[in-house]
Amino acid sequence: MVTQPETPRPADAAERTTYMRRYALDPALAEEFVSFLTTQVIPAREERGFTVESIWLSDGKDELTWFVSRPGDREEFAQAEQAWEESDERAAIFSGAPAYVSAKDLRPVTRLR
Repeated sequence: MVTQPETPRPADAAERTTYMRRYALDPALAEEFVSFLTTQVIPAREERGFTVESIWLSDGKDELTWFVSRPGDREEFAQAEQAWEESDERAAIFSGAPAYVSAKDLRPVTRLR
């Protein structure tokens, strides 16, 4: 495997932190979850300064992976993420929603290409 060089960032570009969020899903609820994510969750997160870079659904519809970024370093990202997780807005969005996600894998990533 050939390692690709990291894409150079212009010297004046603001620092961004990106996280990969991979969720295990019930395939029967996948389409409903994608709709919920794209119409309710993502717009609310974007209002808080997050940017969704891309969203991927496995062919078996049992796994969804998305990449979300935000200006700042990892500590600033973590603070914004915690504020979102503890917000009344998030609680209202998820109130009464089915348990779409059965497992999560969340980790910071670095774009190489």
